[in-house]
Amino acid sequence: MKKKTLNIITLLTVLLSVALAIVSYFGAFVEGTYARDSESMGAQGMGQDMVNLFVAVPLIIVSLILIYRNIKAGWFLLTGSVFYVLYSFFIYAFGVYFNQLFLLYCLILGLSLYTFIYMLYEMNGMDIHGWFAEKVPVRLTGYYFILIAILFYGLWLKDVIPAIVNDTVPESVSKYNLLVNPVHVLDIGIVLPGLIIAAFLLMKNYRLGLILAPTLLVFIILLAIALIGMTLMLQVKGISDDTSVAGIFSFMAIISIGFLLMFLRKLKGKDDQ
Repeated sequence: MKKKTLNIITLLTVLLSVALAIVSYFGAFVEGTYARDSESMGAQGMGQDMVNLFVAVPLIIVSLILIYRNIKAGWFLLTGSVFYVLYSFFIYAFGVYFNQLFLLYCLILGLSLYTFIYMLYEMNGMDIHGWFAEKVPVRLTGYYFILIAILFYGLWLKDVIPAIVNDTVPESVSKYNLLVNPVHVLDIGIVLPGLIIAAFLLMKNYRLGLILAPTLLVFIILLAIALIGMTLMLQVKGISDDTSVAGIFSFMAIISIGFLLMFLRKLKGKDDQ
């Protein structure tokens, strides 16, 4: 890998990590950060901020260290982590009421977007097929992605379509006094189609499919952990005692970790070509 490439990745990653750590600390521990948001939205924000601070930021740093040590898994871990941050901060920037952290939300959104694009660009020029010592479970992973897409399309459309038919607003929008639910926008328009596209690319054994599969698995794992954190914080704050959501996403995280390990275990060592 060129030194210039490593320098650019390092600069972007360090800036992103510092900004993310600052925002997450304020969101998790400084009272009043979510004062303008609903009690439920504020609690969920605090839960995700704790996950970001204690899971996402360390994972980003560790991933960068692995890349420096020429350990191939670092590329997938970093790209997936950055995509998780990109997804999350689209919601922070468009779904959280204006507060003192707004400019940092915008900074993190921009840094994560351009870091993600740059990582994909660099990886697409590498011999990704040659990274794997053995055949990876492309078909099984592809079916898993399609299953997740179908399940979440069903979940979100069940919320959206009746509101369209009855000319009302989905409860997830009215409950938090939003214009639209940014999760609906991201999932229906980008993430779920992306999972389906990645599944077909993977099953056809295209290079981009091999790049996207571990990347999306890391994203799914982090997002599931964040959702668990949000659910637990709702319990801590006495807003909800429903643990079923945490159980569902715990199961999804475990399955996704299993798939990710199947990919990472088949990677060649750092000295192998």
